Amino acid sequence: MDLINGKALTFLRRALPEDLAPINQVEVALSMGDSFVATGLTIEDNLLSRAAKATKGYAYLVQLVGYSIWQRANLHRAKSAIVSERDVTEGIALADTRFHDVVHEPAISGLGLNDIKYLLAMCEDKQQSKSAEIARRMGKKTNEISSIRAKLLQREVIQAPQRGYVQFAVPDLNIYLRENAEEILERFKFAACLGAADTMVGHSIVRTGVRVHTGEVVKFLVAIDEGMG
Repeated sequence: MDLINGKALTFLRRALPEDLAPINQVEVALSMGDSFVATGLTIEDNLLSRAAKATKGYAYLVQLVGYSIWQRANLHRAKSAIVSERDVTEGIALADTRFHDVVHEPAISGLGLNDIKYLLAMCEDKQQSKSAEIARRMGKKTNEISSIRAKLLQREVIQAPQRGYVQFAVPDLNIYLRENAEEILERFKFAACLGAADTMVGHSIVRTGVRVHTGEVVKFLVAIDEGMG
């Protein structure tokens, strides 16, 4: 569901957005610790610090990491009410997977190939990226990628900490893109195949009046994909 752009929720678009700073990790650890104790579980300080660090101070991750760890620990509550290192490790992994699905994928959904290439060019830097350097990596001039930058800023995928620089606005999106770059780019390859198939099959129908069955279209797509591979 597109919450912001829903027809019945135009008041949300009129509201002023509020940028929230990352939550202090000490506060995160204290809050998590209190939550575990309140449900009858105990956790060592070093594991609590590790869990807090995994949230990056991002509000949704605080909830996701905390709940995922609690969920793992709750499975053995009858035998032990102590949160183990395994609970923390598996809980963080579960939270990361869920975060990819509900935050990272929606963040890049609907972006074009050049948008993705822009983000991948940013991935070569540890934190901030210089706009001129991004353009160089993409083989373009700075003014040629200004519209891409504007689009990504508007969608809050990136942010501009200072003039001439950008950085990712979504926690760990750079890591997600680096680890899945090949698969993400492959989506555009398939989309190109699909577009070519639609056009060519459509023209064939117009010229010959022959009905093209689904199975033939699938074979056609596979043939194109193999040819481009």
